[in-house]
Amino acid sequence: MDIAKYIGLFLVKNRYCNLPNLGDFVVNKKPASYNDGQVRPPEYEVHFAFSGGLIDDAFANFIATNERISIANAANGIKDFCIQTKLTLAEGGTVVIPGFGKFVQVNGKNDFIAEQNIHAETPGIPIFKINTAATRSTLEGETIAELHEKMQLKEPSLNDDIVIKPPKVNWSKVIILLLIVGVVLALVGGAIWYMNNNKEQVEAAAPVPVSNEVPPAAADTNLAPDTSVQAAPAAAPGTYTFAILNFKDKESAEKKEKQLKGFGHDVALKPVSDSNIILTLTLPAVADTLVTKDSLRRFFNPRGEVTIMK
Repeated sequence: MDIAKYIGLFLVKNRYCNLPNLGDFVVNKKPASYNDGQVRPPEYEVHFAFSGGLIDDAFANFIATNERISIANAANGIKDFCIQTKLTLAEGGTVVIPGFGKFVQVNGKNDFIAEQNIHAETPGIPIFKINTAATRSTLEGETIAELHEKMQLKEPSLNDDIVIKPPKVNWSKVIILLLIVGVVLALVGGAIWYMNNNKEQVEAAAPVPVSNEVPPAAADTNLAPDTSVQAAPAAAPGTYTFAILNFKDKESAEKKEKQLKGFGHDVALKPVSDSNIILTLTLPAVADTLVTKDSLRRFFNPRGEVTIMK
């Protein structure tokens, strides 16, 4: 980065610049003058005092902002510039500050030679111009009275006709809203239809394990006796036929019968009427029919009853 260039820019903006271990710049302004019918513009004089110099964070911040680097890096750059300037002057060289002057060594002594014509004008306040071409074209041919009348706010009187315009309907938004409502209703209807048509579907059940042993807690249960049919004798050989499901139509009954037969169950249909078809399951005779009925009810008909067919 060019520290000498930034010294000149900082002087234009702030009229001073402190360089650590080198010295301090100060720019003074002489006001404009009038002499012998001539107006002389303001003049600027730059002075540099060699000294220890002050550490000025404002100058480092100015460089960091323009170079987009950290303030610490900018401060290190300023220190390096000051050290290099002293070395250059000791070797008889020259260091130029653009627009303001140059550092030189004269008779073994460091000096700063300012330029004759220094321009250190700070930016003025911007002036916002209003383009009146458009307004002028609309105002041409109108009198002051007409312009004044346009600028006044009028209150409605009894003789004025007040027209109330009906609100406009945004039909595009209405149609989109109706489409969204239709899609929601279709989804709800589809879910209800799916649930109603799958009421009769039950999960595939494994074969019911039947044990001839009476559980220890069977004697303590409070199960109500089956009054619909008489229980078979405990030691009676053969098989029992249980009514496990009831159907209102033949198609559903035959579908369920086919499904259970596919799982290896000994099932059959017993039509009682056109709207009452019983699905039966045949099992070997057991000692406790109550336990068997409860097991069949849990697997095949949790919401209904299981009975023994006579």
